Amino acid sequence: MGSTVKITESKNISFKKLGLLYLVFILFLFLTTPGQFVKHYDQLHTTQKELNDRWLLKLKTFVPKTAEESLLKETALRSVAAIDSLQGEYIEFVAEDGVFGDKLRENRFAEKKMRGEDLEVSFTNANNEFGAVFEKVTGKSLKKDLYEFKGFDGRKYGVVDYFFKETPNGAIPAVFEHFKTTYLINTLSELFKGEEIFPQYKNVSLEESDFIETFKQLLVLGSTFECSIKPTDNTTNIEVRINGNLVNSSKNQDGTYKVSYKPKALGKYLVEVLMGEQRVFAGFKVIKPEFRFIMEKSSFDGIVGEEMVISLDTQLFSGNNIKFISDKAEVRRVGEKLFVTPKEKGLFHLTMRNKVQVLDDIKLYAHDPERINVDLLDISGRATNFSNANKLESLNTFWQVQSFRMTIIDSLGIKKVKRSATRFLRNDLRELEHKASSGGILLFDDIKLVGKNGEIIKSGRPIVFRK
Repeated sequence: MGSTVKITESKNISFKKLGLLYLVFILFLFLTTPGQFVKHYDQLHTTQKELNDRWLLKLKTFVPKTAEESLLKETALRSVAAIDSLQGEYIEFVAEDGVFGDKLRENRFAEKKMRGEDLEVSFTNANNEFGAVFEKVTGKSLKKDLYEFKGFDGRKYGVVDYFFKETPNGAIPAVFEHFKTTYLINTLSELFKGEEIFPQYKNVSLEESDFIETFKQLLVLGSTFECSIKPTDNTTNIEVRINGNLVNSSKNQDGTYKVSYKPKALGKYLVEVLMGEQRVFAGFKVIKPEFRFIMEKSSFDGIVGEEMVISLDTQLFSGNNIKFISDKAEVRRVGEKLFVTPKEKGLFHLTMRNKVQVLDDIKLYAHDPERINVDLLDISGRATNFSNANKLESLNTFWQVQSFRMTIIDSLGIKKVKRSATRFLRNDLRELEHKASSGGILLFDDIKLVGKNGEIIKSGRPIVFRK
């Protein structure tokens, strides 16, 4: 049997005193560091926001191909915007209430602003809308992520009570970012159908293998994998294999080796580097070129004859031998920008292709313009007065004036009208204007214009001059 150790009553009292002093020390430490236990939420919120911002950009630049995808995308964007609005309310609360130090532990925002107030209604509506639309589009329920929650005691709670009941002020931003993450990750997972939701372009540092340059771990088909290797000394032999096949490497004057390899197929590639007795593994992935872009001065709905400006995301396609063409629009590329001018009303395709095949395709829509601005231009094409004018012409070179009516109204109200079947100011029009008395009105209206394709006829805005 085990033996026991007996202590005297005086020592037992000393141990009890020591335990009490330790508890007093812990309590003193807790009371003298107000808000310290919620400070880590600030760093968590910063990390969450960085990730959510990148996911949000990916969602905004996604081009829906079906009505369901468009509905899911727009709903997710509205729900994220609703959370951003709530975060704005929190920022105002922090400024007004001076939330720092001990106030980080208080729960006034959650209890006074969120629960039972208008903000709770806004949050609940946005949360419920996203859940309902997501289930409608995908057939999957997110109730365990959005509505129904179980506490440590086994009891079920609603979303507001679970996340905001007595929640410290310092934790509020992280809670808001959590819901944005929930909306974005589920939406992107569905829209990208199991692909990598957030492809990483990592800066890989492998000091042991003497990689001195970073390299992309995600490439598009048609681009080249490149990296540089610096051996530990000039006598070390370098051998590089990709997917088991030996790859040539060229030695530079500074002693580094440059590796260039152009993948011919999609998929994952294993890079193996042998340096003497060292063996190092790395890798990269090759994906299909995609048409990803960010609209700048226009939306996906264009106007016939007006230029749409598109900023391309060139990270998702190789720039070599890539062309952009359209069946019903003029397309020109300047650097990473596309300038697209629709030639007629309706749906049209914008296609990305190389010399061999079509790589990707998107659909855009063009509307008819409203009345087109015209002016009197001289022979060089600059706006001028009637005396120096050569023609009546559109300010948009896509359109050309086909005919117009010129009316002179003198100071007595007497009208004289002439029509022109061309855009040029004929001699009889000039003579009519010359004979008109000073102070009269010169009116150009009933202006007809035709597009470059010769099929669309539109009206120009009337212009009025005082003689």
